[in-house]
Amino acid sequence: MDRAEAAPVIVEDLLRILPLVSAALWLGIGIWPFLRYRFFSPFERSLTAFALLIGSWAFLDWLFLMTTDANLAVLISNVRISVITFAMLALMLASVWLYFGHSRYDVLLVLPILASIALVWAGLTKGVEFVSWGPRLVRDPAVYSLWALQQTAYLGTSIVLTSALYFKRKNLAARIRGRIFWTSGSLLAMLTLWLATNIYNNVTQTAGVPWFSSLLIIPGAITLVALVPLSAEELGELFRAVSAVDQRVIATYLFYRTGEPLIALASGRSFPIEAEQLEGVLSIVGNFVETSVPAAKGYGVTAMRYDQLGILAVRGQYVIVAAVYDGTAYDALRSELLRLLRAIEERRESQLRTYEDATRAAEEVADELSGLLYRPKKDDLGRPTGGKTGVLRGMGDPPGPP
Repeated sequence: MDRAEAAPVIVEDLLRILPLVSAALWLGIGIWPFLRYRFFSPFERSLTAFALLIGSWAFLDWLFLMTTDANLAVLISNVRISVITFAMLALMLASVWLYFGHSRYDVLLVLPILASIALVWAGLTKGVEFVSWGPRLVRDPAVYSLWALQQTAYLGTSIVLTSALYFKRKNLAARIRGRIFWTSGSLLAMLTLWLATNIYNNVTQTAGVPWFSSLLIIPGAITLVALVPLSAEELGELFRAVSAVDQRVIATYLFYRTGEPLIALASGRSFPIEAEQLEGVLSIVGNFVETSVPAAKGYGVTAMRYDQLGILAVRGQYVIVAAVYDGTAYDALRSELLRLLRAIEERRESQLRTYEDATRAAEEVADELSGLLYRPKKDDLGRPTGGKTGVLRGMGDPPGPP
């Protein structure tokens, strides 16, 4: 067998293997955070959804390449392109939430996606031709161009926001910037290459071997090497650094499960919620205690706005942690509060069974909570220019038995 005869055989063999490897890799990337860390902010859920959708897309691509029935090939193709469309939505939402934070108008981003899905199922694919490596789709160039326009806008937005965030965080440690560059950079570069070649092939109806699902192995492997070895604390550090949590959180609180305050920490000379206003915050927390699901090992999360600030509270089995923040720190802060609360209750369960025991453990917990606070810059004499960290304890009489 000469080289000309061997080439098609090699291509067919690779298309039978590599898409499945890519699928397994990306499905694993999506499942792994849930199994290892268990906690998801909306940002983390969007990235998880993206990984699972990309893995599903690669598997569907393998099924498509293996099919010999024209009708089945069109059906699989429509499902496959619908999956990648929602994957682009998940990717863009993650970029928007990380850079701008959440908005009530985020739901509007779904509308172009629904329009694209309608185009897919309304006749985007006109037929199938079988070539040496498998089925080749015959698209309607005009309809495909409309679908591609929406995809280009979402992918382009993700690239711009990710790049802006990367250059904005110039003060990050080199190891953190390196992980961000290689993981997000390789994936976005691969998606850009795929979309560009896909648009060209479908608009011009040029026959080409579809290698994208096979090449997804590259960013998938980079992501695994960069992130899997990280512990929950190291991953939290990475997430905090990217989200600039240390510049956003201006006060943290610890309450007993009945709503009695144990600790309050602030990064400035005064608390963002003054003493006379604290009663209102406690009533909110008390309402949170009453309305949360009282699962034995469950965690409830509530978020609210107070003037121009955000308040985030997480309820555990024994205590509640809350933080006041400014800006777009919700996702990273939510993950950190969940991780911190779980660590506090797992390590000090015997010290938290009563309010009196919890007050004695409060000093150690204060050190952990203070790690989330914004650290004011210091002047030439070493004095904080923005104030000092304050601690309030014993705010109220101990409650009765729960």
